[in-house]
Amino acid sequence: MSYPPRRPTTKDKDRISLSASKDRAGYYFSNLKPRTIHEAGRNITIKDMNWSPPGTRIACALSDKLVRVWNPDKPEVRNSTELKGHTMPPCAVVWNPTHSDLLASCSPDGTVRFWDYRIKASLGVVATGGENIALAWHPSGETVVVATRDDKLYIITTATKTISNMHSLPTSVHSVMFSNNGETLLLSTVEGTVLFYSFPDLKPIHSIEAHASAALCMELDQRGVHLAVGGSDAVVGIWDTNEWICTRMLRGMDAPVKSVGFSFDGQFICAGSDEKDSHDIQIVHVDSGDVVHTYHTPHPVTNVKWHPHRYTLAYSGDPSGMRIILQSNDMLK
Repeated sequence: MSYPPRRPTTKDKDRISLSASKDRAGYYFSNLKPRTIHEAGRNITIKDMNWSPPGTRIACALSDKLVRVWNPDKPEVRNSTELKGHTMPPCAVVWNPTHSDLLASCSPDGTVRFWDYRIKASLGVVATGGENIALAWHPSGETVVVATRDDKLYIITTATKTISNMHSLPTSVHSVMFSNNGETLLLSTVEGTVLFYSFPDLKPIHSIEAHASAALCMELDQRGVHLAVGGSDAVVGIWDTNEWICTRMLRGMDAPVKSVGFSFDGQFICAGSDEKDSHDIQIVHVDSGDVVHTYHTPHPVTNVKWHPHRYTLAYSGDPSGMRIILQSNDMLK
């Protein structure tokens, strides 16, 4: 089973790629500078975060029960948008792949909430009746899936904000995602496997033994060439999606891998963990496995999210707020 390239979301001339050597990449990343986006002095935890499809906004699921949408170019809290409604801290936030102003969040409070951040209001609430733990939006924009702690998978039709199907899972999962063409649903499990289901009929079609212990997170690169799976064994496995073989194991982490991400062109990868002894962000060249640069951080890095079209990296874990490592405009000329 192979995955076609993701449909383009920006003009080719706007995409910046390091097609040269790893040495150039190291120099480039060493010149990027972090910017802190403060939460107005509040000590909160970012549970999840995601860039909007064009990369103009970034949404954060917060421990104070809010979803906050930031404009990275205006990092003051007064320029952000607060979305209120969850009665427990949201654990996941995703954007509509076909509409850059719409997003959804889920929480252990048993609800999935749909938002339009422009009007600062909920567009609808769907109750699953379970403790929600993972969320994914289909590439068509027509469907959202949510997994619950009691091993259920709910299919939600976004147009009507109603549950169209419920599926019982054979085991507990940590994360869910769609293939780039939307024909396959992937689920990482507590047993270390990644399960593949055809969509929308949810028939099991494949599985891989990704880790000896729990598979905690995963990401498919935008080209559909590699699948990265992070595990509780502190290892990131990189899988070839054509042959479904593990081509590389990254062992630079010191703790369970809770977040993993590819750069927009699939050339680089990094990971994060929320364990107190796990610091720093290593930028790794996917094809060689070489570390091209390390960003030193005094705190654990709980989430890592690459910009969808640029070498810009957002991460959480710093008590002062989210940090965004920005590219230098001078280097793009």
